[in-house]
Parts: sequence; structure tokens; C-alpha cells
Amino acid sequence: MGRRPDPGGGWSGAGAAWAVTGTLIAGIVAWGGLGLLADLWLGFRWLFLPIGMVLGVGGGIYLVYVKYGKEDG
Repeated sequence: MGRRPDPGGGWSGAGAAWAVTGTLIAGIVAWGGLGLLADLWLGFRWLFLPIGMVLGVGGGIYLVYVKYGKEDG
């Protein structure tokens, strides 16, 4: 007998992929925005914006790992 088809089809992981993408983009935008505000408030030119963006990427990767990367065991 043949294999049973996957009930999710070819798009079964699309929702998780969009959630991961959204989490990473939201981290970059939120922390980058805070960095930009700190630059404007403290009078620096492009100092805290890249720092905030890097922190946002790190935080987004951590959140994705916590939600999707851990195996149930």
C-alpha cells in the first residue's frame, strides 16, 4: 500500500514561518526604534540605532528558539 498524504499539504509550515519572520522583524523595529529615540534624545548620531537593532535580532532569535526550537522531552 502507498503512503498516506500529508494532511497539511505543502503549506503546512507557512504559518510558523510567518510567525518567525514577524517576530524577528518586530524585534528589529522595536529595539531599533528605541535606539533611534535614544540617539535623538542624547544627541548622538547613529550610535544607539545599530546597537538597538542588534539587540532586537538577538532577542528575536531567543524568542523563536524558546517557542519553536525546544524539543518536548
